[in-house]
Amino acid sequence: MRLLGNKVKQYRKQKNLSQQELAEGICTQATVSLMEKKDKLPSIKIILQICRRLNISLNDVLSGLGSGLDEQFSCISQAVRREDYSLAAEMLAKMNMTNVQNGFDRERYHYYRGFIEMGARQRPDEAIFHFNLLLHRSHRMPWDLYAIVGNVGMADAYMARQELDKTRYYLNAASNYLDDFEWHDEENFQRMIWARYRIAKMYLDLDQPQMVIENVEAALRAVKHQASLYLIDVLYELKGQAEQALLATAAAKRSLVIARTLALVTHNVALQERLTPQIGAMLTE
Repeated sequence: MRLLGNKVKQYRKQKNLSQQELAEGICTQATVSLMEKKDKLPSIKIILQICRRLNISLNDVLSGLGSGLDEQFSCISQAVRREDYSLAAEMLAKMNMTNVQNGFDRERYHYYRGFIEMGARQRPDEAIFHFNLLLHRSHRMPWDLYAIVGNVGMADAYMARQELDKTRYYLNAASNYLDDFEWHDEENFQRMIWARYRIAKMYLDLDQPQMVIENVEAALRAVKHQASLYLIDVLYELKGQAEQALLATAAAKRSLVIARTLALVTHNVALQERLTPQIGAMLTE
């Protein structure tokens, strides 16, 4: 992975920023100078903040992150987030990974293969194998959301095996990593929200409603900050279910009514059908 300093300079000038103005509140002017003149790669926290200020993505100023397979992986990602694992498996099978030399692409392959082994084939042992290849590599970086969400996959696989201590271990690891994660584009934003949603669902199955609420609220803060509707309806559904488990009846009614209202906006018919009789029963109690 290499920083393209000339690109940083180009984007900075397009924004009419001096090196000092770009660096303000993020790093020193000397750091920006080294980035532009010597291709010096700073900490990932700094490069993420620089990219945000320039309104660009990491791919715009870093080489070696991905390859020509980005579009195919993006389509697979969308299918996985919709839980259309059959389609994801079909698309992944069409990719010829035999001659792929790019390490990032190999990691993405194992990431999606793990979720497909769980979702399409119900093979937790195979899923754990692929997630292990992703998580235990030598050059793991804390900003790599594929690795972070791989912990969610591990938790899911161990839950299928009813190894609940390991499930909790990986859920806790995923939550802690996500607390410190700084997303830099729409794709990573959606993957982060999806991860929080999956974590919350598993905590509900583990009968830990307070952990459900903590993860849902973290996701809702990010969604509202972005003025996004991504998964907001089902997040409120999970919040209501957790509040029911905590016997917070009034709060649960409020959350479920919000979820149903949002389902009308997002055209989530399945959620509307799921919530209408449940809310009706609660209102008559």
